Amino acid sequence: MSGNEEFAREWLRKAGNDLITARQTLLLPDGPTDTVCFHAQQAVEKSLKGLLTYHGISFQKIHNLLVLLDLLLDSINDLVALREQFALLNGYSVEARYPGDYVEPTRNEAQEAVKVAEKVLEIAWEKMR
Repeated sequence: MSGNEEFAREWLRKAGNDLITARQTLLLPDGPTDTVCFHAQQAVEKSLKGLLTYHGISFQKIHNLLVLLDLLLDSINDLVALREQFALLNGYSVEARYPGDYVEPTRNEAQEAVKVAEKVLEIAWEKMR
């Protein structure tokens, strides 16, 4: 296994850790949904960065899932169907972490964010086998 492949897998392991945090927080009766959504977004971001690393595609230090997805489109078409969900998750990367005009996600939105993250991480692991 090359260094790039191992580093790509490290990205996916980190994504898995974010998913664990999101799932565990959802188990709490009054778990903060902003935390769940943030970690779901992070899991998707790290999954995409893992795929980019695996394919040897350079990327900037950004959090925008749509930009990362666009860099991958020539390599992985399976993720195109999730573009709309990625746009929603983008709002959880920064805005969810700070007070202000941000609206707390509903429990259903948090659950959906986790489902998207699970799907992306699953696709990422499949593409690296």
